[in-house]
Amino acid sequence: MNETINTIGQKIRALFKETHDALVNEENRKILVSHNGTFSQDLVGSLSNGVEELLVSKGDKRIVIKRMFSILLEGLQNIRLHGRHDEKGEQLAFLVIAGDDESYKVHMANIIENSEVQKIESYLEELNAYEETVLKEKYLAVLSNEFMSAKGGAGLGLITTRMKSGPLGHRFSELSEEQSLFVLEVTLPRIKR
Repeated sequence: MNETINTIGQKIRALFKETHDALVNEENRKILVSHNGTFSQDLVGSLSNGVEELLVSKGDKRIVIKRMFSILLEGLQNIRLHGRHDEKGEQLAFLVIAGDDESYKVHMANIIENSEVQKIESYLEELNAYEETVLKEKYLAVLSNEFMSAKGGAGLGLITTRMKSGPLGHRFSELSEEQSLFVLEVTLPRIKR
């Protein structure tokens, strides 16, 4: 059993490093923030506020800063609410934010059950296919409680993130027979003052 627990943690660390290295070496981006492990409520608040201050110091326009803050808050809360626990009982996840002169890339990852992969993939493909007007209608429908789930709005965070950034990238990496790592990839264009 310990071997399985270590394997899941090691796989997540390897995927975190792979994501980190690809952003730096393949995309020539500078890593602004990265964290691999668990995300407490205090850490979520601290990361969101720290990134906001960092973007202010980099001279980004207020709209970019607000969008990044919203994307981070939605994504990190999603990790805390919906991320599954490994066999050791830990809710492992990661965050990597990298930037260049043109845009910021945000990669957020958490454990999901393999049975959820197809549902999430289909939902993201659906969201990415929507035109802006349809996306806004879907957002308003969820807000009016037509599609609320036990843990909150059915995909409201993903809809909000899609509205603020554009099409959402994603990938899944199998961790075990029961679980995979879901990585959400968001690109946010930069607008300088």
